[in-house]
Amino acid sequence: MLQTLSIKQFAIIDELEIQFGQGLTVLSGETGAGKSIIIDAIGQLIGMRASSNFVRHGEKKAIIEGIFDIDDSKEAISILHDLSIDVDEDFLLVKREIFSSGKSICRVNNQTVTLQDLRKIMQELLDIHGQHETQTLLKQKYHLQLLDNYAENTYKDLLDKYVVTYDKYKAKKKELEDLESADQALLQRLDLLKFQYEELQEANLLEDEVTQLEIDIKRIQNSESLSLALNNAHVTLTDEHAITDRLYELSNQLQSISEILPDKYDRLKEDVDQFYYTLEDAKHQLYDDLTNTEFDEQYLNELESRMNLLNSLKRKYGKDINELIIYQDKMADEINKIENYEESTAQLRQEIDDLYHNVIELGEKLSKERRKVAQSLRNHIVDEIQNLQMKDANLEISFKTLDVPNREGIELVEFLISPNKGEPLKSLNKIASGGELSRIMLALKTIFVKTRGQTAILFDEVDSGVSGQAAQKMAEKMKGLAKHIQVICISHLPQVASMSDHHLFISKNTSADRTTTQVQELTGEERIDEVARMISGASVTKLTRQNAKEMIEQNHKS
Repeated sequence: MLQTLSIKQFAIIDELEIQFGQGLTVLSGETGAGKSIIIDAIGQLIGMRASSNFVRHGEKKAIIEGIFDIDDSKEAISILHDLSIDVDEDFLLVKREIFSSGKSICRVNNQTVTLQDLRKIMQELLDIHGQHETQTLLKQKYHLQLLDNYAENTYKDLLDKYVVTYDKYKAKKKELEDLESADQALLQRLDLLKFQYEELQEANLLEDEVTQLEIDIKRIQNSESLSLALNNAHVTLTDEHAITDRLYELSNQLQSISEILPDKYDRLKEDVDQFYYTLEDAKHQLYDDLTNTEFDEQYLNELESRMNLLNSLKRKYGKDINELIIYQDKMADEINKIENYEESTAQLRQEIDDLYHNVIELGEKLSKERRKVAQSLRNHIVDEIQNLQMKDANLEISFKTLDVPNREGIELVEFLISPNKGEPLKSLNKIASGGELSRIMLALKTIFVKTRGQTAILFDEVDSGVSGQAAQKMAEKMKGLAKHIQVICISHLPQVASMSDHHLFISKNTSADRTTTQVQELTGEERIDEVARMISGASVTKLTRQNAKEMIEQNHKS
């Protein structure tokens, strides 16, 4: 949950710190006071797009900081560990700096992170739902996502298998299309491939050959100094003062000592003997290299010519020798495919046909599983929306077979609704009013919040277009949500405000030609006055204050 929000130089906010508590928090105030600006600030903490317009006029940067309690979010903690971010499993500090240039910096627990990583972390903690998000309900693709999210892991393995098979099917189709569309170009490419393949074949490339060539060329080029060094080393081990002779004598002396002092010098004698044999081996190796070291100009020319050829091939193809060997094998495969074009295309068509049947078979199995879950989801949604003063509403989840399967499946999924008895089921974008959409979205949030594992949700005027009993039911629904998750809500409804655990009043103040936003937590009489203002929409009377007081008392009894 979000515990503390600190905002500096953001839009019309000069400097502000807000403490948030558990349960339902309502933000209210006159239009334009800055309620949505606070939501925008929180949006920066979850990775929404930054803008230079967010920086207060005349300032260099805006700073937003949030402290989150992550004790109950195992998913977020796991992601933090994966990103090598230091984790205090109780609290998370998120900071976003937005500069007047439009650039921004994100930090999590004082470690700089990318915007993508910030979003990955925060999607496990907090969700912002605004009026614009309600419109996503009108998109069919969103309906399928809702269904799959509701299913959780019910058919995840089957869906993963379907996607893998579909991707293979599409890749093979692309391969066939490339072959068929490049019929004439293939013949020209075949000539080029053959020329290149024969050139590389003739070069008889070997792995790591360049490294060995460099060693051999250096050896021959330095044969005179190498021969001298080898000779001197060999003489050191073979002349009348050779160290090997002295070591041999030392070994015999140690043997005599060991016969008198058993065990004490045995290890030393073993070390001396080992060193003696090592030098003896070195003596023979030096002699072999000495007899084989001579300046061979012809051999040097051959090596340099070979090196020039390899360097030329590397420059020509833009690859090192090991890569050219792999490229050579790939060319052989491609040449074989082109030369056996008919056979290759026939085989591809058979593979595509087999994969298509697998896609359809898996898609049908996936459809059966989805339909089972869809019935459960449909019942769940209907229960929720009927509880929001849409008692005669009906909803069905429609499945329509696609002419061509896609990566999501073989069917289109759409939520169809009849808000009133006797009306036919229709698409949401054809019949649902703003208030109905708000209630449906709240119903969906109620369902999905409990399964997503997030710790906070923000509603930005989700109750727009709702009044009367429907408003009371929405307030009760938000209150119910707040038992499972922290709920922060911008609202103009007195029913929602009176139901809240915490009521924050947002106002703006103008002084010295600057406008600033202020936040005050309302309690007691101040809270009654604000709920009364929300009831009347104008001047507060004794009657509206009495209504407000009764509403607050009643809602906190239930």
